[in-house]
Amino acid sequence: MLSVIFVTTFILILYFLFRKKPFEFSPVENAYYYPSSHDRFQSRNIPISTQIKVIPIPQFISTQDAVLKISNDFQIISKQNTVRDLELAIRRYSNYISSLTGLSIENSQKYSSSENKLIIDCLLKDADEYSYPKIDEDESYVLNVTRTGTYLGALTLTGILRGLSTFVQLIECSNSSNISYIPIVNITDRPRFPWRGLMLDVSRHWMPASVIERTLNAMELSKLNVLHLHLSDDQGFRVESIQYKLLHDEKDFFTQKDIRYLVEYARQRRIRIVPEFDIPGHTTSWFVGYPELATDPGPYQISTNWGVLKSTMDPTKETTYKFLDVFFEEMTKLFPDLYFHIGGDEVEGTHWAQSPTIQKFIFDNKLRNKNGLQAYFNKRVQALLKKYGKIMIGWEEILDEIDENLIINSDAVIQSWKSRQATVNAVKRGFRSILSNGYYLDQLSPSMNHYTVDPIQKHEALLLNREQQQRILGGEACMWSEFASQYTVDSRIWPRVSAIAERLWSSPLIINQNFLYERLFRMSHLLEQMKTGVTHLSSYMNKLENLLLGQTNKTALLHPFVILADASEPLGHGERSQLTRYTSSVPLTTFADALHSESESIWKLENLQINDKRLHDIFQTWSLNHLRLSTLFNSIKKYQYDNIWGQNIERLSENLAHVGRIGLRVFNYNSQKVLHHDKNNTMNSWTLPHWISHHSILLEQLENGVKEVRLAAVRPVRRLLHSIQSTNQLRVQEATRDILVPSANF
Repeated sequence: MLSVIFVTTFILILYFLFRKKPFEFSPVENAYYYPSSHDRFQSRNIPISTQIKVIPIPQFISTQDAVLKISNDFQIISKQNTVRDLELAIRRYSNYISSLTGLSIENSQKYSSSENKLIIDCLLKDADEYSYPKIDEDESYVLNVTRTGTYLGALTLTGILRGLSTFVQLIECSNSSNISYIPIVNITDRPRFPWRGLMLDVSRHWMPASVIERTLNAMELSKLNVLHLHLSDDQGFRVESIQYKLLHDEKDFFTQKDIRYLVEYARQRRIRIVPEFDIPGHTTSWFVGYPELATDPGPYQISTNWGVLKSTMDPTKETTYKFLDVFFEEMTKLFPDLYFHIGGDEVEGTHWAQSPTIQKFIFDNKLRNKNGLQAYFNKRVQALLKKYGKIMIGWEEILDEIDENLIINSDAVIQSWKSRQATVNAVKRGFRSILSNGYYLDQLSPSMNHYTVDPIQKHEALLLNREQQQRILGGEACMWSEFASQYTVDSRIWPRVSAIAERLWSSPLIINQNFLYERLFRMSHLLEQMKTGVTHLSSYMNKLENLLLGQTNKTALLHPFVILADASEPLGHGERSQLTRYTSSVPLTTFADALHSESESIWKLENLQINDKRLHDIFQTWSLNHLRLSTLFNSIKKYQYDNIWGQNIERLSENLAHVGRIGLRVFNYNSQKVLHHDKNNTMNSWTLPHWISHHSILLEQLENGVKEVRLAAVRPVRRLLHSIQSTNQLRVQEATRDILVPSANF
């Protein structure tokens, strides 16, 4: 009875804390409590860790140096009668817990006196049953882990799901003792922003329903709540239309049954699906079956090349809007979300400029230029969507250089991608905005680069008043698929998108890089262990093995080949798009495509002590690895390998060996203060600054010596070199100070 009162009290506190809409909180109000580093990382009387490794990190946490063990027949108990959505969620998370721990999980409504239980208290769950998620719904929850059990309370089913995501990540499994446990912790949590999305391009490379399913599973665990599907572009139209049967691709498309299934699948995870049909540019796929929509008569065929094409809809024809009206009526019934994305980006404009009819229309209607014509088009489209109860979203170009009399209604949402200034400009003009600039996953930037991008930077907070800040709804990570297929996309999204998820959920004060990466890589493994369907780890070895011809090579050379791969990272869209050999018909099965976006192995090396002997051992391994692969590079099938690999792997292997030798030299200097192990080598006559500069230049060249691949192995060696440089500079400063400052002792 006392526990029931305790939980109910927590829920009431939660209600009064979070009764405002989430986006009404400014960043300043996001108070954050976390115990001291001693409390977090020490376990004085406990042989197992009580560190909180959840991502996104909750808003309010207090911990104790104690844990609650989880054993067989762990119970998940709902205080209320379970409705279907909650029942499905409990079953789903029971499977996750079982996959992590190997324990059997029981679901019941019978109260148990055992501490081996999780009690769920969802006060307003009935209101959520079968409802579609809304942008402003309450996602807050309280999670209280005590020595007598665990209590999860929320006002809504959505809050319960967010709490379950935290709970399952708290579980730790001790390999030595085969014990599963969770730390004793009190958590009160809520999101900082209400729009925390992932944009997935299924047009340029087709992504079937199975990809969407596993993406939604992982999104739920990362507390992302919007999946924005880019469904049409020059390379494909991916949704079945009954009204216009010539629109969609003949082979690779979602049937309307598929869409209904995926919308429901997402809804059960309290994730909204927002469709995007890009207009009036990026519309080649529309014109293959319906060339009358185009400015230029065509004919048209699906593009296999990337870039900004000239094909554009004709905004001056009334028949264009009649077509769109019928299309929108059909699609808005298929996608229940309140928001509907029209694209609107990168309208090239050549066909408009070359059309006398369109130029006369621009002049007669005082539209001035192509931006004015697009503004006219946007206003017409916005009215059509409003007719079907939808709010229009568009990329930032829909506000480009437009006179106020041409501007769309301010209930539209602007998604900034070229510059974050577009977000500031939009909210100042009365629009709501979503930030994607800085969140482009296809660029394959380090997670920390995304992590430092905040929807409201400090200097912007000074420029924007409270109302303007509230118009910044959040952000969306963007996964464009020019260089990602259904077989590689998982490794391009996960785990890096979780860094963006944390930036959109958690306090802006959480910025520690090592703490982020530790949790990112842990989440990466959890997604596989929980059997979410995400395959970026489990498929890694198979992809590399497929790059070796013959069973003998697969057996003998896979290990050194993996060492080379672990020391490498792929370059992103910016670098690969400069190579003209890539089209949509080129399979993405090269060495670069097999690599993880960020190397966990290299991150671990970067965090070792500079005198750790394991560094010496791995440098030694790298220095010899090229010899181990020599039979591969001397093979009579070398030309065939070059075509399979896609990149100059022989050069990359040579470079890794060189990095290994430099690493040994730098490591040995730290212990022996010798510039080269060979006493007769002229390098021993160099000054230390010259020696450091020489190796810095070499490392830079080796890191970027092979197209499409970054030799990540350079980083731990560079770190050691910088430590020598810093130590040397400090000694110089101290020596200079001793010379300039006279001694007090005469």
